[in-house]
Amino acid sequence: MLGSLIIDFVNAVSRLSQFFERIGLPAGKMQREDVCFVMVQARHLIEYRTTAFYATWIVHTALNRSEVCFEALRDVTKLIAANMNPTSANLNVQISQVIGLPRLRGEMIALFKAHGLPTVLFDYYENWKAFSMFLIWHIEGQPVGFPAKPSGTALAILKEMEAHAFRVESLAVHEVEGKYQLLLGVGGQKQITISREDIVKEVADD
Repeated sequence: MLGSLIIDFVNAVSRLSQFFERIGLPAGKMQREDVCFVMVQARHLIEYRTTAFYATWIVHTALNRSEVCFEALRDVTKLIAANMNPTSANLNVQISQVIGLPRLRGEMIALFKAHGLPTVLFDYYENWKAFSMFLIWHIEGQPVGFPAKPSGTALAILKEMEAHAFRVESLAVHEVEGKYQLLLGVGGQKQITISREDIVKEVADD
């Protein structure tokens, strides 16, 4: 098992290095499918929670077995409960920080630097904006939630969320009239919609 993980790690670093060499050529350009490639390779280097969340999300059409995703739903629930205080900061900004695009950017920079890989995709405004929009295109319509019959960690987190009057049981990104929207399934009955476009803009400008 350890040997396999080491091989995956070495191969991921090599593949990413070749990728950055390719896009660094005069005719090199990042394509939409390249974002999926980068995130899949990053899974083998993972040291950070938010990177794990998006790297797992991007390769599943529906995600209901991931501990890191259960934790994200729990944290969004806590955030919305705390935000009911009228003095709380903007909800859009706070949710974007919890589920990660600002944090993802920082983690990817730290992760790639730690392994001697270029950070050009994340350092510069236009590159990061393109990367984050391509990422959202890939995860659009792929819901994150709890399993129908939760057990183990999923059940424990659901019980933890009972401390609040509601719980966020699922989240998904959908395109509505040309804009990406984040839909939160609350208590399995209601939905809260938050503009994803605003979150992406804040992330790109960060």
